[in-house]
Amino acid sequence: MAHAAVVSLQQKLQEMLKGDNSRYPALRQAVSSWHAFLEDSLSIRNAPEEVELLEKHVKWMATELLASIDLYELKKSTTGCFYPKNWELFQEEVVTAGSDSIKSYLMKVMNSRNDNDALLTQDTVERDSEYSPHLQATVLDLDNDLMTVKSRLIGPPSKLHVVSIVGMGGIGKTTLARKVYDDIYMEHHFYIRAWITVSQMHQHREMLLGILRCFSLVNDNTYLKSTKQLAEQVYRSLKGRRYLIAMDDVWDITAWDVVKRSFPDDKNGSRVILTSRLANVGISASSGSLPHYMRCLSVDQSLKLFNLKVFGRETCPLELEKATKQIVEKCQGLPLAIVVVAGFCSKISKTENCWEDIAHKIGLIVSRETEECMDLLALSYKHLPHHLKPCFLYMGAFPKDFEISVSRLIKLWIAAGFLEHTFEMDFEEVAEGYLKDLIDRSLIMVKKRTSSGKVKTCEVHDLLHDLIIREAWKERSIYFTKSNVILSPSVASFEHRIIFNFQRVPSTRLEIIYDQPSLPRATSFLCFGRDGTPGSCSQVDSFITFTNFTWLTVLDICFQPFDHLPCEIWQLFSLRYLALASFTVLPPSIRKLRYLQTLIRYSHQASICLPTEIWEIKKLRHLYFRKCCYFPNVQSEQKDYPGKSSHSNLSLTRLPTSSYHPGEFSRSNPSLTKLQTLSYITFGSIKSCIFKGMPKLKKLGIRESEEERLTAKQMSEELKKLVLLEKLETLKCFFIKPWILKQCAVFPPTLKKLTLRGCQLPWIQMKILCMLPELEVLKLKDYAFQGSEWESTDERFQQLKFLLLDGTDLIHWIVSYIQFPKLESLVLRNCYCLSEIPDDVVEIPTLQFIELYHCSSSADVSANRIQEEQHSMGNDDLVVRIHKFYNCET
Repeated sequence: MAHAAVVSLQQKLQEMLKGDNSRYPALRQAVSSWHAFLEDSLSIRNAPEEVELLEKHVKWMATELLASIDLYELKKSTTGCFYPKNWELFQEEVVTAGSDSIKSYLMKVMNSRNDNDALLTQDTVERDSEYSPHLQATVLDLDNDLMTVKSRLIGPPSKLHVVSIVGMGGIGKTTLARKVYDDIYMEHHFYIRAWITVSQMHQHREMLLGILRCFSLVNDNTYLKSTKQLAEQVYRSLKGRRYLIAMDDVWDITAWDVVKRSFPDDKNGSRVILTSRLANVGISASSGSLPHYMRCLSVDQSLKLFNLKVFGRETCPLELEKATKQIVEKCQGLPLAIVVVAGFCSKISKTENCWEDIAHKIGLIVSRETEECMDLLALSYKHLPHHLKPCFLYMGAFPKDFEISVSRLIKLWIAAGFLEHTFEMDFEEVAEGYLKDLIDRSLIMVKKRTSSGKVKTCEVHDLLHDLIIREAWKERSIYFTKSNVILSPSVASFEHRIIFNFQRVPSTRLEIIYDQPSLPRATSFLCFGRDGTPGSCSQVDSFITFTNFTWLTVLDICFQPFDHLPCEIWQLFSLRYLALASFTVLPPSIRKLRYLQTLIRYSHQASICLPTEIWEIKKLRHLYFRKCCYFPNVQSEQKDYPGKSSHSNLSLTRLPTSSYHPGEFSRSNPSLTKLQTLSYITFGSIKSCIFKGMPKLKKLGIRESEEERLTAKQMSEELKKLVLLEKLETLKCFFIKPWILKQCAVFPPTLKKLTLRGCQLPWIQMKILCMLPELEVLKLKDYAFQGSEWESTDERFQQLKFLLLDGTDLIHWIVSYIQFPKLESLVLRNCYCLSEIPDDVVEIPTLQFIELYHCSSSADVSANRIQEEQHSMGNDDLVVRIHKFYNCET
């Protein structure tokens, strides 16, 4: 976690310097050198103890400097003083000591370099392999995987081809590869075969020797040969023969790159099987072809495996069926976990009560029953680059089995200071890259995707969650606790403290539990309900009042209602992420949170008025109000719409008071230059002067407000101002009365996702929407369009990939496939009157999914008919799903 501390320190220095790079040159140079060392430390395999000690030292120095800066920023904000001289002396002493320490440790690293370290023995390599003995003798239901991989090995092409098997640790990659390798048909099909285990500490020489051992071509003279001579011997041994090489547990593409030159391509159908936890390794080795991804077992497959291990048959006693299902469901389809738990269950009393108790202690049983299982999973964590480790460990803040919103997770990572700043990409883009990397490394499971194909929610396997807690404690980097746990003074030595509440305990006085000497350094507070969902705790109000969370950067207590927001919140000057439930007033004190990046209000209650002080928070990136907010604007653009009182709170014409700092707010030129998300605001809040100050806005949500009493024409005029938002990609517009759409000019041409609700437009006006050149996702909800017939003869949506019709009186839909040349998904919801799905829809060459939710019976029948016809024609790629009930999140 030294890397996270250094990155956070670099961000803090950038905030302090404000573009003046002449200040603290020694400090900035030292921090840069620390960062450079940490980037290179993963490649230093000799002298690991010295490197580890140096990393700890760097972490300590960065953490101390961060604490020092935070302390004096707090004094400055409360007293108005600037950084005192003793801070200058302190940072100089730390820099000097730090530089000397780095030089000293680096000398030890260089002096301890030994060429013999590069020659690892085969025994050392084997111990790092993920080929767990728990799975060696296990009969997994891998028939489908086996057939798929075998067909790729013996089928075309004739040229040398790599078949990669990718999946998380313990999922059965090695077991599958071994089944294929040992198959009797493979023995006859391939003239010569070899199996090597590569692992993390791969060595070119040892891999070559491993192959030659399989050919029984190793003697005393072989070990005297150079690596180049060994590579030539392997090449000659394979030349002219159809061979199968299995490379198990590959962690780095360089392992393949160095050995592939010894594999001749005689166009005779030779193959290489490669297993890895990393998707990018599998894809690169396969020359771009897709790997075979191992999936977790289904419940039925898990039950079969469990019962075979415990009872020796595929079924279990009737009285244990319920408890057995609970146990295997807790294992979440991971064969390694199922086998370990099955081994434990086979030794204990087979009673219902006993097994129900086991179902609640799966993680504990796995970790206690065999440390090897956790060590196997820990290999994935240890192999992570420095910048991914804190992001992965932070996911331990969420409860087990919790479906994590990716949008929320990314905002939390940014607030925690884990992301490195680049000039080419926003923090959000960097975070998406980190997330993809963790998914490709099989550490995070994708649960849902958005309509545009991005990851919407994700989850961590329970065993990996246990691993996170273990590794965080071992490294003393992140501390997790629950509301009913008293913290000990030792917690103060942790770099980050994350406090989260799993249970509602109304009898507990949180202010007593949390008011510990160690907690002023806590950085995050997240509140969850008993079932893992964001929930309330009756004592949160008093906890904030009596606890001094001075350094808190994340406060997430959504769905915890407040009549009046506690004034102590505005003293959390380091806060970057603030998510609250209902509150009726956002006071001007919000301006004190000058580092705030995300502000969220989860409430469907009345809309609120934002104070003009919101303009002072220049680091704001995301503003989200589930109901609606009236955004503050300047007096010069106020309009008196019909029916609006001149004394109404909606006018928001309050100007800055004398407490404002000069230059921080300009009435004529307000700006939030970092803002990317603004949702939801009223139509009356749309002003040119506002949007000119939001050059990076990408997502915007607008709701019609009854209080504003705008006409359809006035709303259209306001929407035309969106053209000022040159980066806008996502727009949601919710109406409560009919609207008039006469021209495409009301929408900016940059839009990729558009959602309309309740505007009751005639279908003929769809031809206006098709003029949006970049539109990829279109969602029409709650009679956004109405009328019994939609004949889309003139429209042509050139880029549209996703179309949702949700709530409409449409009966007849006449469409041609040429009007949606790139459509991939068609979703119909609450289309009670629709007679059928047009036949021409299935002629769209890119169409992959048709989904119906609670539609008419005739529409369901037509969907079933389409699926049967397509399957009979051999088109198994088109998926048709029919649901009578649905989750309304799309």
